[in-house]
Amino acid sequence: MPSSDRFAGRVAIVTGAGRGIGAAVALGLSAEGATVVANDVTADALAETVAKDPSIIASPGDIADPATSDALVAAALDAGGLHLIANVAGVFTSASADAITTEAYRRDMGVNVDGIVHLVRAAAPTLIGQRGGAILNVASTAGFRAVPNAFSYVVTKHAVIGITRSLSTDWARHSIRVNALCPGPTMTEMTAEFARMHPDRHARRIARIPLGRACDPTEQAAVALFLLSDDAGFVTGQAVTVDGGGEAMHSGYDLPAS
Repeated sequence: MPSSDRFAGRVAIVTGAGRGIGAAVALGLSAEGATVVANDVTADALAETVAKDPSIIASPGDIADPATSDALVAAALDAGGLHLIANVAGVFTSASADAITTEAYRRDMGVNVDGIVHLVRAAAPTLIGQRGGAILNVASTAGFRAVPNAFSYVVTKHAVIGITRSLSTDWARHSIRVNALCPGPTMTEMTAEFARMHPDRHARRIARIPLGRACDPTEQAAVALFLLSDDAGFVTGQAVTVDGGGEAMHSGYDLPAS
């Protein structure tokens, strides 16, 4: 069974740690013994996470900028090493392929896809050199199927699953595990905003979930921590769905979960 110190001696980088699933992952890792370097593009949101656990090291910045990844890896090494990465940062634009602007499309790709690539490339010398580590990429159930009016989000989340599978194959020989978490509807700030703007559509989304409710970010974090831990030592290359049974029912969603 997992213990409260199962990440003792490990240093973790968590992006998107200012809110939602990212904040829950950062706080969860720290509570179980990890030294956490937390990143978010919004410094004020990141400060709120750190206020809940002052041992967390704040490193704000835009993950779409490669320099941010370099800074995160440097901060982790200064803190004692680098063993775990949770790529949680993500953005969403509500638009179809014919309506999305080039700027919005590039922004979504920059955060959701390029941000992961920048960080794992920056971390590669350390992880490969020490022959070990675990990476968790947050995708979505939108990584398996189409979602109306979410062209760039669907494209990027499919890409996250592809990145995960490719990395897991290439880096298995270095004893580096790579998995993806695919949340269904989760009560993040993004989902709450959608519920305020489209209460009827939100209600239909929840009604499609066999368990009958949206997920709490801490429930997503619990699975993320398992995948990052030694308890999942023989798990790699997987896209793990946490959606209350929605994917098993092949339910369509009006908008992505996270």
